[in-house]
Order: sequence, then structure tokens, then C-alpha cells
Amino acid sequence: MELENMPVGQSKKDELEFARFLAQIGHEIRTPLNAIKGFGELLVEEQVGPLNPIQKKYLSKMNDSAQSLLLIVNQILDWAKLESNQIPLQMEPVNLCDLASEIGNLMELGLNRKQITYTVEKQENAAVYGDRGRIREVMLNLLNNAVKFTDIGGSIKVSFEDKEQFIVMHMQDTGCGIPQEKLAHLFEPFSRGADMPGEEKNSGLGLWISRSVIELHQGHIWCSSEEGKGTVMSVALPKQQEVV
Repeated sequence: MELENMPVGQSKKDELEFARFLAQIGHEIRTPLNAIKGFGELLVEEQVGPLNPIQKKYLSKMNDSAQSLLLIVNQILDWAKLESNQIPLQMEPVNLCDLASEIGNLMELGLNRKQITYTVEKQENAAVYGDRGRIREVMLNLLNNAVKFTDIGGSIKVSFEDKEQFIVMHMQDTGCGIPQEKLAHLFEPFSRGADMPGEEKNSGLGLWISRSVIELHQGHIWCSSEEGKGTVMSVALPKQQEVV
């Protein structure tokens, strides 16, 4: 059963059972998928022997597909946790500037592959109060989207604003932009902002999960975009003060 076709009018108990079922299936899939991805990376890095260019090309494609599938599985697990209110937050001070640099390092391969320039504007006071792991997942999802929809040779810039009780992070890309008719539904479940030729379609859950996580922090997330010029994703999170 596809998530978007889940019967309307189910009782809350049925919805929770469905979420638990998805979580169980997700965990069962994730373990062997991680193994496939790990062994594939060993092969691509030629740790078990040399590869010819064609072998390396197809192994890289296999790894990319495994990574995409793993992302979808993780999103389904997060969806299930959100539906059953089972996402606890481990609150602590988090430096968004440091986190932006960290995710840039994690995405280095994808950035280099498309020759995208990634810059993080230095900000002395970019400290918020939140769950570092969850905020990192949101920022990684935003950067992954920006890389996906930015052409070869483009750029992605991260900047910050100090706005009273909030620190606002802006992630601006020079990508294809999002059609105006899709902007209003961008953060809804199963919504897709744009499709790029040759790119795998995503689950449509990433931005909805990101919004849900940010709202759990009593923060805000929004988007401005212009077709042919690029997109700016903005996230506002409370400064170093405990969320009530």
C-alpha cells in the first residue's frame, strides 16, 4: 500500500498500527541495504582490487541508487515516528555555522561531481538550542536538494541572520528554481518541487519531515524561488534557550 493511498477515516489506533508496521519494515530493509552500500563503497574505492572504468562507472551508479533508497527508508522511518509522536529531541546548544560546514564535507563528493561551489558565510553568533542530530538531518536534506537541482558549475551559499529570538539560516542555490504553482504545496507530504532529467525521483517526504522537525523546535522553515534563477531555503530556530 502506498502511503498517499492510506484509507481515509481510519481510527487513530489503525494509523498507529500502520506507522509501526512501516517502521518494522523499514528497519528490516535498512540493515541489508547498509551492507550493500558498504560493500559497494569498498569495491569503488578498489580496496579489493583494481577496476576498469566501465566497472567503476556502474558500481558508482549502484552506490548512488543504494544511497537514494536508504534515504527513502530513513524518511519512511521518520514519517512513522512523527505519526506516532515518537521523535524525542535531545536538546543542546548547536552552532549552525559549524553544522553547515560539516554537511558540506559530507556532500563533498556530490558537490565535486557537479563542480558546484559551496560556501558558508562565517557568523560569530549562530548558536541555537535544539537536537543536533535532527537539525543536521534537515540541513543535509536541504543541501542534497540544492545539489540535485543545481546545474554543473553552479553555486550554493549558506548565510545567517540574527533575528531577535531566532537565528535564521538561508541556503541559496543557482539551480533551476521551483514553479510558483508548486511552492504553496512544497512542504506537504509527497510533494515534489521539480523534476530534473536523469535524476531519480524522491519520496516527496523530505521537506515535510524537515518542516515537522523544525516545528518541533518551535522554529519555522520557508522557501522563495524563481524559475531559471534559483531557490532560497530558510530555517529559523530559537537561540540558546530551552524550548518549553
